[in-house]
Amino acid sequence: MRNCCLQQGCYLFISLGLCLILSACGGGGTSSSSSLSSSSGDLPRPGSVFISEISSDHADGLGTWVELYNSGPLDVSLNGFNVRATGFSTVQYDFPRDIRLKAGRYLVLAEKNHRSQVNTDQIVYLDDFSNISLSGGDAALELIKDGVTQDFIRFGNSKAIPLSAGASWGNHVLIQPSYGQSLVREAGNWVLIPFSTPGGPNDVAVTAIDNDKDGIPDSAEVAGGTYAGIDYYAMGARVAQPDIFIQIDHMKSTDQGILPAKESMQKVVDAFKARNIAVHFDSGTLYSHDFNPALFNLGGSRISKNNKVDYHQCLGMGDQLNCASIYDYKDKSMDICRKQVFHYLLMANSQEEDGKSSSSGYAEIVGNDLAVTLGDWGLNTSSENELNKLVNFQAATIMHELGHNLGLDHGGRDALNNKPNYYSTMNYLYQLMGLGSNPRTLSVVERYFFDKKANGFDWNDVCKLEAGPCSRDFRIDYSDGSGHPLNEYSLNESEMIGRGSLGTYADWNLDGQLNHLSYALDLNDDGNKTYLYDYNDWDNLILAFARAPSGNSGASMKRSASVMAINPILNDKQRWSVEIAPSAGFMAAVRRVH
Repeated sequence: MRNCCLQQGCYLFISLGLCLILSACGGGGTSSSSSLSSSSGDLPRPGSVFISEISSDHADGLGTWVELYNSGPLDVSLNGFNVRATGFSTVQYDFPRDIRLKAGRYLVLAEKNHRSQVNTDQIVYLDDFSNISLSGGDAALELIKDGVTQDFIRFGNSKAIPLSAGASWGNHVLIQPSYGQSLVREAGNWVLIPFSTPGGPNDVAVTAIDNDKDGIPDSAEVAGGTYAGIDYYAMGARVAQPDIFIQIDHMKSTDQGILPAKESMQKVVDAFKARNIAVHFDSGTLYSHDFNPALFNLGGSRISKNNKVDYHQCLGMGDQLNCASIYDYKDKSMDICRKQVFHYLLMANSQEEDGKSSSSGYAEIVGNDLAVTLGDWGLNTSSENELNKLVNFQAATIMHELGHNLGLDHGGRDALNNKPNYYSTMNYLYQLMGLGSNPRTLSVVERYFFDKKANGFDWNDVCKLEAGPCSRDFRIDYSDGSGHPLNEYSLNESEMIGRGSLGTYADWNLDGQLNHLSYALDLNDDGNKTYLYDYNDWDNLILAFARAPSGNSGASMKRSASVMAINPILNDKQRWSVEIAPSAGFMAAVRRVH
Protein backbone atom coordinates (compact mmCIF):
# COMPACT_ATOMS: atom_id res chain seq x y z
CA MET A 1 0.00 0.00 0.00
CA ARG A 2 1.50 3.32 -0.97
CA ASN A 3 1.42 6.24 1.43
CA CYS A 4 -0.87 9.16 0.86
CA CYS A 5 -1.55 12.50 2.52
CA LEU A 6 -4.62 14.49 3.34
CA GLN A 7 -3.80 17.27 0.88
CA GLN A 8 -3.50 14.80 -1.99
CA GLY A 9 -6.92 13.25 -1.48
CA CYS A 10 -5.87 9.97 0.09
CA TYR A 11 -7.38 6.66 -0.87
CA LEU A 12 -7.93 3.51 1.10
CA PHE A 13 -7.62 -0.04 -0.16
CA ILE A 14 -9.49 -2.59 1.93
CA SER A 15 -9.79 -6.34 1.52
CA LEU A 16 -12.53 -7.87 3.58
CA GLY A 17 -13.70 -11.26 4.76
CA LEU A 18 -15.87 -12.33 7.66
CA CYS A 19 -14.60 -13.17 11.10
CA LEU A 20 -17.24 -12.75 13.79
CA ILE A 21 -16.40 -11.75 17.33
CA LEU A 22 -19.49 -12.24 19.47
CA SER A 23 -18.30 -11.41 22.96
CA ALA A 24 -16.53 -8.50 24.57
CA CYS A 25 -13.11 -9.14 26.06
CA GLY A 26 -13.50 -10.46 29.58
CA GLY A 27 -11.87 -12.54 32.29
CA GLY A 28 -9.46 -11.60 35.04
CA GLY A 29 -7.91 -8.19 34.56
CA THR A 30 -10.19 -7.17 31.69
CA SER A 31 -13.29 -5.14 31.11
CA SER A 32 -16.23 -7.55 30.96
CA SER A 33 -18.44 -5.22 28.95
CA SER A 34 -17.98 -2.40 26.54
CA SER A 35 -19.76 0.62 25.15
CA LEU A 36 -19.31 3.35 22.62
CA SER A 37 -20.84 6.26 24.45
CA SER A 38 -18.92 8.72 22.31
CA SER A 39 -19.84 7.09 19.03
CA SER A 40 -23.26 5.57 19.66
CA GLY A 41 -24.61 8.90 20.96
CA ASP A 42 -27.43 10.39 18.91
CA LEU A 43 -26.45 9.08 15.50
CA PRO A 44 -29.60 9.08 13.32
CA ARG A 45 -29.17 5.58 11.88
CA PRO A 46 -32.00 3.07 11.35
CA GLY A 47 -30.69 0.44 13.76
CA SER A 48 -28.34 -0.10 16.66
CA VAL A 49 -25.66 -1.99 14.67
CA PHE A 50 -23.07 0.19 12.94
CA ILE A 51 -19.43 0.21 11.84
CA SER A 52 -17.22 1.19 14.77
CA GLU A 53 -13.65 0.61 13.56
CA ILE A 54 -11.66 0.04 10.36
CA SER A 55 -8.08 -1.21 10.49
CA SER A 56 -5.14 -0.50 8.22
CA ASP A 57 -4.52 -2.56 5.12
CA HIS A 58 -1.54 -4.91 5.06
CA ALA A 59 1.31 -4.96 2.57
CA ASP A 60 0.91 -8.67 1.77
CA GLY A 61 -2.54 -8.02 0.31
CA LEU A 62 -4.43 -9.78 3.10
CA GLY A 63 -6.47 -6.65 3.61
CA THR A 64 -8.07 -5.15 6.63
CA TRP A 65 -10.70 -5.97 9.18
CA VAL A 66 -13.88 -4.01 9.98
CA GLU A 67 -15.55 -3.93 13.37
CA LEU A 68 -19.29 -3.61 14.02
CA TYR A 69 -20.90 -2.60 17.30
CA ASN A 70 -24.36 -3.17 18.75
CA SER A 71 -25.20 -0.03 20.71
CA GLY A 72 -28.72 -1.13 21.60
CA PRO A 73 -30.10 -2.85 24.72
CA LEU A 74 -31.10 -6.03 22.87
CA ASP A 75 -29.25 -8.75 21.00
CA VAL A 76 -29.57 -8.42 17.22
CA SER A 77 -29.93 -11.27 14.72
CA LEU A 78 -27.71 -10.71 11.72
CA ASN A 79 -30.02 -12.59 9.38
CA GLY A 80 -30.68 -10.29 6.44
CA PHE A 81 -27.51 -8.24 7.00
CA ASN A 82 -24.89 -7.84 4.31
CA VAL A 83 -21.87 -5.69 3.48
CA ARG A 84 -21.54 -3.80 0.21
CA ALA A 85 -18.16 -2.46 -0.89
CA THR A 86 -17.78 -0.06 -3.81
CA GLY A 87 -14.33 0.36 -5.30
CA PHE A 88 -13.35 -0.47 -8.86
CA SER A 89 -16.54 -2.55 -8.75
CA THR A 90 -19.36 -3.19 -6.30
CA VAL A 91 -19.37 -6.44 -4.33
CA GLN A 92 -21.93 -7.55 -1.78
CA TYR A 93 -21.78 -10.44 0.72
CA ASP A 94 -24.42 -11.78 3.07
CA PHE A 95 -23.74 -12.59 6.69
CA PRO A 96 -23.97 -16.25 7.76
CA ARG A 97 -27.33 -17.25 9.17
CA ASP A 98 -28.19 -17.64 12.85
CA ILE A 99 -25.52 -15.24 14.08
CA ARG A 100 -26.51 -12.87 16.86
CA LEU A 101 -24.60 -9.79 17.94
CA LYS A 102 -25.14 -9.30 21.66
CA ALA A 103 -26.04 -5.96 23.15
CA GLY A 104 -22.97 -3.83 23.88
CA ARG A 105 -20.69 -6.22 21.99
CA TYR A 106 -18.50 -6.14 18.91
CA LEU A 107 -18.33 -8.06 15.65
CA VAL A 108 -15.17 -8.09 13.54
CA LEU A 109 -15.37 -8.72 9.79
CA ALA A 110 -12.18 -10.12 8.33
CA GLU A 111 -10.92 -12.14 5.42
CA LYS A 112 -10.31 -15.87 5.57
CA ASN A 113 -6.88 -16.65 4.21
CA HIS A 114 -6.07 -20.13 5.54
CA ARG A 115 -8.19 -23.17 4.79
CA SER A 116 -7.51 -24.59 8.25
CA GLN A 117 -9.33 -21.73 9.96
CA VAL A 118 -12.45 -23.00 11.71
CA ASN A 119 -15.45 -21.22 13.14
CA THR A 120 -15.71 -20.66 16.89
CA ASP A 121 -18.12 -18.65 19.00
CA GLN A 122 -15.81 -15.66 18.42
CA ILE A 123 -14.76 -16.26 14.81
CA VAL A 124 -16.79 -17.36 11.80
CA TYR A 125 -15.09 -17.68 8.42
CA LEU A 126 -16.71 -17.72 4.98
CA ASP A 127 -15.08 -19.92 2.35
CA ASP A 128 -16.45 -17.91 -0.57
CA PHE A 129 -15.51 -14.50 0.76
CA SER A 130 -12.86 -13.05 -1.55
CA ASN A 131 -11.05 -9.74 -1.61
CA ILE A 132 -13.13 -6.59 -1.85
CA SER A 133 -11.39 -3.49 -3.15
CA LEU A 134 -12.20 -0.01 -1.90
CA SER A 135 -9.61 1.97 -3.75
CA GLY A 136 -8.89 4.96 -5.93
CA GLY A 137 -11.33 7.83 -6.10
CA ASP A 138 -14.47 5.66 -5.88
CA ALA A 139 -14.51 3.83 -2.56
CA ALA A 140 -17.26 3.28 -0.03
CA LEU A 141 -18.32 0.74 2.57
CA GLU A 142 -21.97 0.10 3.42
CA LEU A 143 -23.76 -2.00 6.02
CA ILE A 144 -27.21 -3.09 4.86
CA LYS A 145 -30.17 -4.89 6.44
CA ASP A 146 -33.06 -6.06 4.29
CA GLY A 147 -32.16 -3.53 1.61
CA VAL A 148 -31.98 -0.58 4.02
CA THR A 149 -28.68 1.18 4.70
CA GLN A 150 -27.62 0.85 8.34
CA ASP A 151 -24.28 2.64 7.94
CA PHE A 152 -22.28 4.15 5.08
CA ILE A 153 -18.73 5.53 4.83
CA ARG A 154 -16.99 7.13 1.87
CA PHE A 155 -13.22 7.05 1.43
CA GLY A 156 -10.95 9.39 -0.50
CA ASN A 157 -12.77 11.13 -3.36
CA SER A 158 -15.61 8.64 -3.60
CA LYS A 159 -18.92 9.78 -5.08
CA ALA A 160 -20.66 6.50 -4.21
CA ILE A 161 -24.32 6.77 -3.15
CA PRO A 162 -25.88 4.58 -0.44
CA LEU A 163 -28.88 2.40 -1.16
CA SER A 164 -30.97 4.52 1.21
CA ALA A 165 -31.02 8.17 0.15
CA GLY A 166 -29.16 10.47 2.54
CA ALA A 167 -27.88 7.58 4.63
CA SER A 168 -24.35 8.78 5.34
CA TRP A 169 -23.12 9.31 8.88
CA GLY A 170 -19.86 10.79 10.00
CA ASN A 171 -17.18 12.67 8.12
CA HIS A 172 -15.85 11.78 4.67
CA VAL A 173 -12.69 9.72 5.42
CA LEU A 174 -9.48 11.14 3.96
CA ILE A 175 -6.97 9.60 6.38
CA GLN A 176 -5.42 6.21 5.72
CA PRO A 177 -4.27 4.22 8.78
CA SER A 178 -0.69 2.96 8.90
CA TYR A 179 0.12 -0.51 10.23
CA GLY A 180 -1.23 -1.09 13.70
CA GLN A 181 -3.48 1.97 13.49
CA SER A 182 -7.18 2.15 12.76
CA LEU A 183 -10.08 4.53 12.15
CA VAL A 184 -12.69 4.67 14.90
CA ARG A 185 -15.90 6.57 15.47
CA GLU A 186 -15.67 9.34 18.03
CA ALA A 187 -18.68 11.57 18.66
CA GLY A 188 -20.09 10.30 15.37
CA ASN A 189 -17.07 11.19 13.24
CA TRP A 190 -14.04 9.17 12.17
CA VAL A 191 -10.69 9.75 13.85
CA LEU A 192 -7.34 8.02 13.48
CA ILE A 193 -6.00 6.19 16.55
CA PRO A 194 -2.41 4.87 16.74
CA PHE A 195 -3.35 1.45 18.23
CA SER A 196 -6.19 -0.62 16.80
CA THR A 197 -8.61 -2.36 19.18
CA PRO A 198 -10.25 -5.32 17.40
CA GLY A 199 -13.14 -6.90 19.26
CA GLY A 200 -12.86 -4.51 22.19
CA PRO A 201 -13.70 -0.96 23.23
CA ASN A 202 -12.09 1.86 21.25
CA ASP A 203 -10.27 3.05 24.37
CA VAL A 204 -7.07 4.48 22.86
CA ALA A 205 -6.60 8.25 22.58
CA VAL A 206 -5.44 9.83 19.33
CA THR A 207 -2.33 11.02 21.23
CA ALA A 208 -1.40 7.57 22.63
CA ILE A 209 2.30 6.64 22.52
CA ASP A 210 4.44 3.62 23.38
CA ASN A 211 7.73 4.89 24.75
CA ASP A 212 9.03 1.49 25.89
CA LYS A 213 8.32 -0.13 22.49
CA ASP A 214 6.45 -3.15 23.86
CA GLY A 215 3.32 -2.77 21.72
CA ILE A 216 1.13 -1.56 24.58
CA PRO A 217 0.14 2.13 24.70
CA ASP A 218 1.54 3.88 27.75
CA SER A 219 -2.01 4.95 28.66
CA ALA A 220 -2.85 1.28 29.34
CA GLU A 221 0.17 0.84 31.63
CA VAL A 222 -1.15 3.17 34.33
CA ALA A 223 -3.89 2.65 36.90
CA GLY A 224 -7.32 3.04 35.33
CA GLY A 225 -6.13 2.64 31.76
CA THR A 226 -7.11 -0.16 29.38
CA TYR A 227 -6.27 -1.33 25.87
CA ALA A 228 -9.09 -2.99 23.90
CA GLY A 229 -10.80 -3.41 27.26
CA ILE A 230 -7.90 -5.24 28.93
CA ASP A 231 -6.46 -3.86 32.16
CA TYR A 232 -2.77 -4.47 31.52
CA TYR A 233 -1.81 -2.42 34.57
CA ALA A 234 -3.62 -4.91 36.82
CA MET A 235 -1.72 -7.66 35.02
CA GLY A 236 1.60 -6.01 35.88
CA ALA A 237 2.40 -3.74 32.93
CA ARG A 238 4.09 -0.44 33.76
CA VAL A 239 5.27 2.64 31.88
CA ALA A 240 9.01 2.66 31.09
CA GLN A 241 9.12 -1.10 31.64
CA PRO A 242 8.97 -3.21 28.46
CA ASP A 243 6.39 -5.94 28.99
CA ILE A 244 5.92 -9.35 27.35
CA PHE A 245 2.64 -11.23 27.87
CA ILE A 246 2.33 -14.98 27.24
CA GLN A 247 -0.76 -17.17 27.45
CA ILE A 248 0.51 -20.65 28.25
CA ASP A 249 -1.83 -23.57 27.57
CA HIS A 250 -1.00 -27.23 28.16
CA MET A 251 -2.32 -30.51 26.80
CA LYS A 252 -4.15 -32.90 29.11
CA SER A 253 -1.57 -35.55 29.94
CA THR A 254 0.04 -37.49 32.78
CA ASP A 255 3.46 -36.73 31.25
CA GLN A 256 5.03 -34.27 33.68
CA GLY A 257 7.14 -32.71 30.96
CA ILE A 258 3.97 -31.26 29.40
CA LEU A 259 2.65 -29.55 32.55
CA PRO A 260 4.29 -26.10 32.90
CA ALA A 261 6.14 -25.97 36.20
CA LYS A 262 5.78 -22.80 38.23
CA GLU A 263 9.54 -22.76 38.79
CA SER A 264 10.18 -22.93 35.04
CA MET A 265 8.07 -19.86 34.34
CA GLN A 266 9.73 -18.03 37.22
CA LYS A 267 13.21 -18.74 35.80
CA VAL A 268 12.20 -17.07 32.55
CA VAL A 269 10.67 -14.13 34.42
CA ASP A 270 13.88 -13.69 36.44
CA ALA A 271 16.12 -13.83 33.35
CA PHE A 272 14.21 -11.00 31.68
CA LYS A 273 13.80 -9.03 34.90
CA ALA A 274 17.61 -8.71 35.11
CA ARG A 275 17.32 -6.68 31.87
CA ASN A 276 14.36 -4.57 33.05
CA ILE A 277 11.91 -6.48 30.87
CA ALA A 278 8.85 -7.91 32.59
CA VAL A 279 7.46 -11.25 31.39
CA HIS A 280 3.90 -12.06 32.43
CA PHE A 281 2.62 -15.64 32.05
CA ASP A 282 -1.04 -16.60 32.15
CA SER A 283 -1.48 -20.25 33.07
CA GLY A 284 -4.97 -19.64 34.45
CA THR A 285 -5.90 -21.32 37.72
CA LEU A 286 -3.03 -23.81 37.52
CA TYR A 287 -1.25 -22.20 40.49
CA SER A 288 -3.85 -19.77 41.82
CA HIS A 289 -7.64 -20.06 41.90
CA ASP A 290 -8.02 -16.28 41.74
CA PHE A 291 -6.54 -13.57 39.56
CA ASN A 292 -2.91 -13.30 40.71
CA PRO A 293 -0.13 -12.11 38.36
CA ALA A 294 2.57 -13.30 40.77
CA LEU A 295 1.21 -16.85 40.47
CA PHE A 296 0.65 -16.59 36.72
CA ASN A 297 -3.12 -16.23 36.73
CA LEU A 298 -4.18 -13.37 34.45
CA GLY A 299 -7.68 -14.68 33.87
CA GLY A 300 -7.01 -17.82 31.90
CA SER A 301 -8.12 -18.89 28.46
CA ARG A 302 -11.57 -18.64 26.92
CA ILE A 303 -12.24 -22.38 27.14
CA SER A 304 -10.56 -23.56 30.33
CA LYS A 305 -9.83 -21.81 33.60
CA ASN A 306 -6.64 -23.84 34.10
CA ASN A 307 -5.60 -23.43 30.43
CA LYS A 308 -5.90 -27.15 29.72
CA VAL A 309 -6.56 -28.23 26.12
CA ASP A 310 -7.26 -31.57 24.44
CA TYR A 311 -4.36 -33.98 24.00
CA HIS A 312 -2.96 -34.87 20.61
CA GLN A 313 0.21 -36.92 20.28
CA CYS A 314 1.59 -34.65 17.53
CA LEU A 315 1.54 -30.88 17.16
CA GLY A 316 2.30 -28.96 13.99
CA MET A 317 2.79 -25.27 13.20
CA GLY A 318 1.33 -25.71 9.73
CA ASP A 319 -0.93 -28.18 7.94
CA GLN A 320 1.12 -31.14 9.07
CA LEU A 321 -0.46 -34.48 8.21
CA ASN A 322 -1.86 -36.37 11.22
CA CYS A 323 -0.81 -33.56 13.60
CA ALA A 324 -2.96 -31.04 15.41
CA SER A 325 -2.43 -27.37 14.52
CA ILE A 326 -1.26 -24.89 17.11
CA TYR A 327 -3.33 -22.26 15.32
CA ASP A 328 -6.54 -24.23 15.85
CA TYR A 329 -5.79 -24.42 19.57
CA LYS A 330 -5.07 -20.70 19.67
CA ASP A 331 -8.21 -19.69 17.76
CA LYS A 332 -10.36 -21.52 20.28
CA SER A 333 -8.45 -20.53 23.40
CA MET A 334 -7.20 -16.95 23.02
CA ASP A 335 -9.52 -13.96 23.12
CA ILE A 336 -9.12 -11.80 20.03
CA CYS A 337 -8.59 -8.74 22.24
CA ARG A 338 -5.30 -10.29 23.40
CA LYS A 339 -3.91 -11.14 19.98
CA GLN A 340 -2.00 -7.91 19.37
CA VAL A 341 -0.10 -8.20 22.67
CA PHE A 342 -0.06 -11.81 23.95
CA HIS A 343 2.19 -14.56 22.65
CA TYR A 344 0.57 -17.99 22.56
CA LEU A 345 2.61 -20.83 24.08
CA LEU A 346 1.36 -24.40 23.96
CA MET A 347 3.00 -27.07 26.12
CA ALA A 348 2.46 -30.08 23.88
CA ASN A 349 3.60 -33.67 23.49
CA SER A 350 5.67 -34.07 20.34
CA GLN A 351 6.33 -32.91 16.79
CA GLU A 352 6.60 -36.51 15.58
CA GLU A 353 3.51 -38.14 14.09
CA ASP A 354 3.98 -41.25 16.27
CA GLY A 355 4.13 -39.13 19.41
CA LYS A 356 7.68 -40.18 20.30
CA SER A 357 10.24 -37.68 21.60
CA SER A 358 11.06 -34.82 19.25
CA SER A 359 13.01 -31.58 19.48
CA SER A 360 12.20 -29.69 22.64
CA GLY A 361 10.16 -27.02 20.86
CA TYR A 362 9.72 -24.70 17.92
CA ALA A 363 8.43 -21.20 17.25
CA GLU A 364 7.67 -18.51 14.73
CA ILE A 365 10.59 -16.23 13.91
CA VAL A 366 9.49 -12.63 14.53
CA GLY A 367 6.05 -13.83 15.50
CA ASN A 368 3.80 -14.58 18.44
CA ASP A 369 3.32 -18.36 18.59
CA LEU A 370 5.59 -20.99 20.15
CA ALA A 371 5.44 -24.57 21.33
CA VAL A 372 7.36 -26.61 23.91
CA THR A 373 7.27 -30.33 23.06
CA LEU A 374 8.91 -32.23 25.91
CA GLY A 375 6.54 -35.19 25.88
CA ASP A 376 8.15 -38.65 25.99
CA TRP A 377 11.40 -37.17 27.33
CA GLY A 378 10.96 -39.11 30.57
CA LEU A 379 10.90 -35.92 32.65
CA ASN A 380 9.62 -36.39 36.20
CA THR A 381 9.94 -35.24 39.80
CA SER A 382 11.10 -38.50 41.41
CA SER A 383 14.36 -37.03 42.73
CA GLU A 384 16.07 -33.68 43.12
CA ASN A 385 18.11 -34.25 39.97
CA GLU A 386 14.99 -35.16 38.00
CA LEU A 387 13.03 -32.17 39.30
CA ASN A 388 15.85 -29.80 38.44
CA LYS A 389 16.15 -31.32 34.98
CA LEU A 390 12.43 -30.92 34.32
CA VAL A 391 12.37 -27.30 35.51
CA ASN A 392 15.57 -26.37 33.66
CA PHE A 393 14.67 -28.05 30.37
CA GLN A 394 11.26 -26.35 30.37
CA ALA A 395 12.68 -22.93 31.27
CA ALA A 396 15.50 -23.12 28.73
CA THR A 397 13.18 -24.25 25.94
CA ILE A 398 10.60 -21.56 26.69
CA MET A 399 13.32 -18.89 26.62
CA HIS A 400 14.86 -20.36 23.46
CA GLU A 401 11.57 -20.49 21.54
CA LEU A 402 10.46 -17.10 22.85
CA GLY A 403 13.76 -15.77 21.54
CA HIS A 404 12.71 -16.86 18.05
CA ASN A 405 9.45 -14.93 18.47
CA LEU A 406 11.53 -11.92 19.49
CA GLY A 407 13.63 -12.08 16.31
CA LEU A 408 16.64 -14.21 17.33
CA ASP A 409 18.07 -17.13 15.38
CA HIS A 410 20.38 -19.91 16.56
CA GLY A 411 23.40 -17.69 15.96
CA GLY A 412 21.73 -14.47 17.06
CA ARG A 413 21.56 -12.48 13.85
CA ASP A 414 22.44 -15.55 11.76
CA ALA A 415 21.53 -19.24 11.73
CA LEU A 416 25.06 -20.52 12.51
CA ASN A 417 24.49 -22.83 15.46
CA ASN A 418 26.95 -24.13 18.08
CA LYS A 419 29.27 -21.10 18.00
CA PRO A 420 31.09 -21.33 21.36
CA ASN A 421 31.44 -17.54 21.58
CA TYR A 422 27.71 -16.94 21.08
CA TYR A 423 26.95 -17.18 24.79
CA SER A 424 23.17 -17.46 24.60
CA THR A 425 20.33 -19.85 25.36
CA MET A 426 19.50 -19.54 21.64
CA ASN A 427 22.65 -21.60 20.96
CA TYR A 428 22.19 -25.40 21.00
CA LEU A 429 25.55 -25.62 22.76
CA TYR A 430 24.03 -23.89 25.80
CA GLN A 431 20.25 -24.29 25.57
CA LEU A 432 19.65 -27.58 27.40
CA MET A 433 23.03 -27.74 29.12
CA GLY A 434 22.85 -24.21 30.54
CA LEU A 435 25.39 -21.42 30.33
CA GLY A 436 27.50 -22.57 33.24
CA SER A 437 28.51 -20.22 36.01
CA ASN A 438 31.16 -18.13 34.21
CA PRO A 439 32.20 -17.81 30.53
CA ARG A 440 35.83 -17.24 31.53
CA THR A 441 36.23 -20.58 33.34
CA LEU A 442 36.32 -24.24 32.40
CA SER A 443 32.55 -24.29 33.06
CA VAL A 444 31.78 -22.90 29.62
CA VAL A 445 34.23 -25.20 27.79
CA GLU A 446 32.63 -28.23 29.45
CA ARG A 447 29.63 -27.66 27.19
CA TYR A 448 31.91 -28.00 24.16
CA PHE A 449 33.46 -31.17 25.57
CA PHE A 450 30.02 -32.60 26.33
CA ASP A 451 28.82 -31.86 22.78
CA LYS A 452 31.90 -33.59 21.36
CA LYS A 453 31.68 -36.47 23.89
CA ALA A 454 35.35 -35.92 24.71
CA ASN A 455 37.80 -34.92 27.47
CA GLY A 456 35.99 -36.89 30.17
CA PHE A 457 32.41 -36.13 29.07
CA ASP A 458 29.81 -38.20 27.24
CA TRP A 459 26.01 -38.24 27.16
CA ASN A 460 25.85 -40.05 30.52
CA ASP A 461 27.57 -37.09 32.20
CA VAL A 462 24.63 -34.71 31.92
CA CYS A 463 24.65 -34.27 35.72
CA LYS A 464 28.42 -33.81 35.82
CA LEU A 465 28.30 -30.41 34.11
CA GLU A 466 28.96 -27.48 36.45
CA ALA A 467 25.68 -25.55 36.88
CA GLY A 468 24.15 -28.04 34.45
CA PRO A 469 20.58 -29.26 34.02
CA CYS A 470 20.62 -31.34 37.22
CA SER A 471 21.66 -28.27 39.23
CA ARG A 472 19.62 -25.54 40.89
CA ASP A 473 22.31 -23.13 39.65
CA PHE A 474 21.39 -23.74 35.99
CA ARG A 475 21.46 -20.40 34.11
CA ILE A 476 19.50 -19.18 31.08
CA ASP A 477 20.23 -15.89 29.35
CA TYR A 478 20.56 -14.16 26.00
CA SER A 479 23.94 -12.83 24.91
CA ASP A 480 25.01 -9.23 25.47
CA GLY A 481 27.34 -9.43 22.46
CA SER A 482 30.56 -8.88 24.43
CA GLY A 483 32.36 -11.94 23.04
CA HIS A 484 35.14 -11.34 20.51
CA PRO A 485 34.95 -13.07 17.10
CA LEU A 486 36.60 -16.47 16.76
CA ASN A 487 38.58 -16.96 13.56
CA GLU A 488 38.30 -20.63 12.58
CA TYR A 489 41.44 -20.26 10.43
CA SER A 490 43.45 -19.06 13.44
CA LEU A 491 42.11 -20.23 16.80
CA ASN A 492 43.89 -19.22 20.00
CA GLU A 493 42.97 -21.55 22.88
CA SER A 494 44.02 -19.03 25.54
CA GLU A 495 41.31 -16.62 24.36
CA MET A 496 38.60 -19.08 25.41
CA ILE A 497 35.27 -17.87 23.92
CA GLY A 498 36.46 -14.28 23.49
CA ARG A 499 35.43 -13.01 26.93
CA GLY A 500 38.73 -13.48 28.73
CA SER A 501 40.10 -16.34 30.83
CA LEU A 502 40.54 -17.05 34.52
CA GLY A 503 43.59 -19.29 34.32
CA THR A 504 42.24 -21.89 31.91
CA TYR A 505 42.13 -22.51 28.18
CA ALA A 506 39.78 -23.86 25.51
CA ASP A 507 41.03 -27.20 24.26
CA TRP A 508 39.31 -26.84 20.89
CA ASN A 509 41.25 -29.67 19.22
CA LEU A 510 40.69 -31.96 22.23
CA ASP A 511 44.38 -32.95 22.58
CA GLY A 512 44.42 -32.40 26.34
CA GLN A 513 47.00 -29.61 26.35
CA LEU A 514 47.29 -25.87 25.77
CA ASN A 515 48.42 -25.13 22.22
CA HIS A 516 50.49 -21.95 22.19
CA LEU A 517 50.26 -21.65 18.43
CA SER A 518 47.07 -20.83 16.58
CA TYR A 519 45.51 -23.43 14.32
CA ALA A 520 42.58 -23.92 11.93
CA LEU A 521 39.49 -25.92 12.91
CA ASP A 522 35.82 -26.09 11.92
CA LEU A 523 34.78 -25.27 15.46
CA ASN A 524 31.00 -25.56 15.08
CA ASP A 525 31.02 -28.50 12.63
CA ASP A 526 29.07 -26.74 9.90
CA GLY A 527 31.44 -27.78 7.12
CA ASN A 528 32.99 -24.31 6.71
CA LYS A 529 35.71 -22.21 8.28
CA THR A 530 34.93 -18.57 8.83
CA TYR A 531 34.69 -15.91 11.51
CA LEU A 532 32.21 -16.82 14.25
CA TYR A 533 30.50 -13.78 15.75
CA ASP A 534 28.75 -13.15 19.03
CA TYR A 535 25.56 -11.07 18.93
CA ASN A 536 23.91 -8.61 21.26
CA ASP A 537 20.56 -10.36 21.64
CA TRP A 538 19.20 -8.01 24.27
CA ASP A 539 19.60 -4.87 22.17
CA ASN A 540 17.89 -6.43 19.16
CA LEU A 541 14.71 -7.93 20.61
CA ILE A 542 11.47 -7.18 18.75
CA LEU A 543 8.92 -6.92 21.54
CA ALA A 544 6.04 -5.28 19.67
CA PHE A 545 5.42 -8.12 17.21
CA ALA A 546 2.13 -6.65 16.01
CA ARG A 547 3.89 -3.47 14.98
CA ALA A 548 6.87 -5.04 13.14
CA PRO A 549 7.09 -5.32 9.34
CA SER A 550 7.82 -8.51 7.44
CA GLY A 551 6.92 -10.70 10.37
CA ASN A 552 8.02 -13.82 8.53
CA SER A 553 11.29 -12.45 7.24
CA GLY A 554 13.36 -13.04 10.34
CA ALA A 555 15.07 -9.71 9.70
CA SER A 556 16.82 -8.11 12.66
CA MET A 557 15.14 -4.98 13.93
CA LYS A 558 15.99 -3.08 17.10
CA ARG A 559 13.37 -2.14 19.67
CA SER A 560 14.30 1.48 19.12
CA ALA A 561 13.54 1.29 15.41
CA SER A 562 10.39 2.72 13.90
CA VAL A 563 8.66 -0.41 12.67
CA MET A 564 5.33 -1.37 11.13
CA ALA A 565 3.00 -4.30 11.68
CA ILE A 566 2.38 -7.87 10.85
CA ASN A 567 -1.33 -8.45 11.31
CA PRO A 568 -2.09 -10.89 14.15
CA ILE A 569 -5.79 -10.81 13.28
CA LEU A 570 -5.44 -11.60 9.56
CA ASN A 571 -1.91 -12.90 9.12
CA ASP A 572 -1.16 -14.92 12.24
CA LYS A 573 0.99 -17.56 10.54
CA GLN A 574 4.68 -16.71 10.30
CA ARG A 575 7.79 -18.65 9.30
CA TRP A 576 8.82 -20.99 12.10
CA SER A 577 12.22 -22.07 13.31
CA VAL A 578 13.93 -25.24 12.13
CA GLU A 579 14.81 -27.31 15.18
CA ILE A 580 16.75 -30.60 15.36
CA ALA A 581 15.80 -33.41 17.72
CA PRO A 582 18.50 -34.62 20.14
CA SER A 583 20.28 -37.86 19.30
CA ALA A 584 19.02 -41.21 20.52
CA GLY A 585 22.12 -41.47 22.71
CA PHE A 586 21.39 -38.16 24.39
CA MET A 587 17.74 -39.07 24.99
CA ALA A 588 18.72 -42.43 26.47
CA ALA A 589 21.13 -40.70 28.85
CA VAL A 590 18.54 -38.10 29.86
CA ARG A 591 16.07 -40.86 30.76
CA ARG A 592 18.70 -42.59 32.93
CA VAL A 593 19.23 -39.62 35.24
CA HIS A 594 18.15 -40.26 38.82
